[in-house]
Amino acid sequence: LLQGVQIPTLGCFEAVPRQVVMGGKTVTLQVPTFRLARSLVCAHSLTDNKALLPGNKELELIKCSKVAATASVPRWKVECCIKGTMSLLSHCLKKGQNVALILKDVG
Repeated sequence: LLQGVQIPTLGCFEAVPRQVVMGGKTVTLQVPTFRLARSLVCAHSLTDNKALLPGNKELELIKCSKVAATASVPRWKVECCIKGTMSLLSHCLKKGQNVALILKDVG
């Protein structure tokens, strides 16, 4: 649980422990959390919530070859999709548009 996944130029996903009171008991849940890459935050003057994620996590770069094998596509296609998505996201942010990036089955 001390690991996260980093997608270059997008950000990182981590499971963060949160204390929740349920039925009079305190329960610790692992909540999937996302943190936007510093480059996007700075380039578009966005607010970065540094308190959102603890700093003691080890981030692992996304394994493009594993994603490619799972999706039955070449690795270069996975890398191009990531770059294209980041380019579109950055373009939308630059224009001041609201963006919802939905990543199915993450976490």
